[in-house]
Amino acid sequence: MTYFWTAVGGLLASGIGLIVWGSLTGPDSAGRDVEARRNREMQIGAVLVGVSLLVLVVAYLTADWP
Repeated sequence: MTYFWTAVGGLLASGIGLIVWGSLTGPDSAGRDVEARRNREMQIGAVLVGVSLLVLVVAYLTADWP
C-alpha cells in the first residue's frame, strides 16, 4: 500500500510542478515563443492534480474507519 500512496503523492507533486512550470512566461533559451507548449503543460498538470485529489477523496470515503 505504501507504493500506492507514493504514486499518488508523486502524481500530485508532478501535477503541481507542471502547473508552476507552465505558468512561467517568456521565450525559451533559443528565443522561441513557447506559450502553446506551456499551456499544454498546465493542462496536463491540472489533470494530474485532479486525478490524484480524486483518488485521495475516494480513499477517504471508502476507508474502513473504526
